[in-house]
Amino acid sequence: MAEPTALSAIPEGTDLEAAHLGVKVQGLELLPQGANVAGVLEAKDSAGFPLYRRVGILMPRRSTKTTAIWSVLLGRCLTIPGYKVVTTAQSQKMARARFMDVKRDLDRDGFTERGMGTIRFGNGGEEINFANGSRLWVVAPSAGSFRGDAADVILFDEAGEYDPEKSEDLMSGALPLMDTRPMGQVIVAGTPAKVRAGLLWETLENGRAGKRKTGVVDYSIRDDEDSSDRAVWERVHPGIGTLTDLETMEERFESMTLPQFEREYLCRFPFDAQTSALNIEKWREGATEFTERPERVALGFDVAPGGTSAALVAAWRDEDGTAFLEVVAYRDGFSWLPGEAGRIARAHRAPVSYDTIGDNQLVGEQIARNRPAPQVSGNTLKDMAAAAALIANDVREGRVRHFDQPALNNAVEGAAWRESGDSRLFARKHSANDVAPLVAASVALRAYDSMNKRTGGLNIVG
Repeated sequence: MAEPTALSAIPEGTDLEAAHLGVKVQGLELLPQGANVAGVLEAKDSAGFPLYRRVGILMPRRSTKTTAIWSVLLGRCLTIPGYKVVTTAQSQKMARARFMDVKRDLDRDGFTERGMGTIRFGNGGEEINFANGSRLWVVAPSAGSFRGDAADVILFDEAGEYDPEKSEDLMSGALPLMDTRPMGQVIVAGTPAKVRAGLLWETLENGRAGKRKTGVVDYSIRDDEDSSDRAVWERVHPGIGTLTDLETMEERFESMTLPQFEREYLCRFPFDAQTSALNIEKWREGATEFTERPERVALGFDVAPGGTSAALVAAWRDEDGTAFLEVVAYRDGFSWLPGEAGRIARAHRAPVSYDTIGDNQLVGEQIARNRPAPQVSGNTLKDMAAAAALIANDVREGRVRHFDQPALNNAVEGAAWRESGDSRLFARKHSANDVAPLVAASVALRAYDSMNKRTGGLNIVG
């Protein structure tokens, strides 16, 4: 069952009557994730005012995000005389399309025939006028569209599509509408933008940080989670099992680019140079005193761009599957690397693994000329992405121990992601620090796991 990555506190006894009424008039049902949305929107402080004056809602496609929001708004309009709601989306066309979906549901349930109100649709004048004087209407996503009538709620749907400049413009035009509305609330909802900026991103970040009066309902993949992991899909996507299924998700995963799939179905904002590749807190928790290197290990090496430095790392696991990483050497240049790697490889009969780019290829060939020759294997782009995902996941799960060595600490703390086609790799040029030790650690750990699969399982270290 899906679990929110971030969910603002919902006080005990929060009244969800409006949401239940809203789904009823649409002939729909309120699913658990919809109840979370309603709970945050309807949460009140001790004086009865909205606990969250601004709410960010991030949920994947096909998870009833918009249905839940509209149900709360319709329910409020039906139960609060004179309530006013204004809604928009990334374009007026898209806002009208969503309004039309709601109109169909209301028409099917006999909204007008039962005397609950009237619905107007056409010529840019989409609105619902309720019998009790409440009103809900659609506007274009521009600051000028908001100037005029006061509103109790402003819904920015598909807000991930607003760039930072438009976000600022919209808020400057919209917020004055609420100056005289003590129950006023701004709802910012959508799926991720192509950058970590803009109205949706900023609202979510404020909500995650617990900023006063900002709430959040966030079903998204964490930065250190593997987007190919089906268990992650089931944790993140609340619509699996009700509105969609794993088979459909598999089809989308195969047909879409990785960043596109992540944005639409796992709510991941694309990585940038400021995005930490690994969970820093978990990494620091993994620091331990040095223990003797066991006989059975795997080695990985990496040369920094331009050959300015190079790292040689040993990796192994204990009987519980916990990974250990040791920086054997980290020095300027790389002329020293073939001899050092050959010496350690011979001493442990260890395989040596590397990324087949730049100076690494030359070093790999030189290591292979050692006698006796160690097992040397280069990694393709796909292999490197798998190695990066492996170490990121092990760190997040607390299955990595390291010896608090500055070279590896700096690499981890400064590492960022980069996209290459459908693969995600550690960014060499755009990370804050030299990531060669981390890259070397990732290929060493993957080599160790591959070595033990060939020999029938994990090696038991005494």
